[in-house]
Amino acid sequence: MDIKRESLQPVYIAVVEHITTLIKQGELKPGDPLLSERELCERFGVSRTSVRKALAILSGMGLVEVTPRSGARVAQASSQMAIDSISQMIARNRYQAVHLYEVRRLIEVQAARLAAVRRDEADVIKLRELHNLIKDSLQNPEALHQADMRLHIGIAESAKNPFFGELMSVLISAYMEIFNVVWAKWGSEEEEQALFAHYIQQHGLIVEAIAASDPEAAAAYMTQHVDDSRKQYERVLAAKSKA
Repeated sequence: MDIKRESLQPVYIAVVEHITTLIKQGELKPGDPLLSERELCERFGVSRTSVRKALAILSGMGLVEVTPRSGARVAQASSQMAIDSISQMIARNRYQAVHLYEVRRLIEVQAARLAAVRRDEADVIKLRELHNLIKDSLQNPEALHQADMRLHIGIAESAKNPFFGELMSVLISAYMEIFNVVWAKWGSEEEEQALFAHYIQQHGLIVEAIAASDPEAAAAYMTQHVDDSRKQYERVLAAKSKA
């Protein structure tokens, strides 16, 4: 079959678009093998050179994996490309990264609300353990960041919706630079300790609202937590700009 393409469009681009559409529509699933180069040439009515160019582009897009002597197959789904993309956006727009708090607010507040409705006892135990881990990591910045991220991802996972867990993994991983700012030393030791105690208290309120199956309280506490984190981020950036 000859693929449809714009008159000025290179034929290999048309092949890329056709295969991409099949993947997006679910006709080709992760792990599915593609036809051999010869079969692709025959099916699309194009040269082997065009097929190889198309496969190279699809591979660069992360949609297809090409293995010598094994041929090409649809790549397994991965969040790494999304993580890299958002991280690059933050790097390019670090002083506008506060906009991402709006996205985080939408996702995390709803995740907390659903977690309070859908959590089971194993989730409650895990969230309390993660909260305790944050309290035990105050003197270790690296461990503190990791524990903070794990708690937020754990809350999203407790919503029992795989999209929330995956989205939070992407957002939180990309948010590492912002977390470094939020948790950075910025004032006196007394001020920093008060800030950390405030965040820990908020985490505890969120976890216990989820444990109590109180969705509105969980959502309200998460809203306040994300908003306070945003304000701290803006405060630290403002202080740095004056230094």
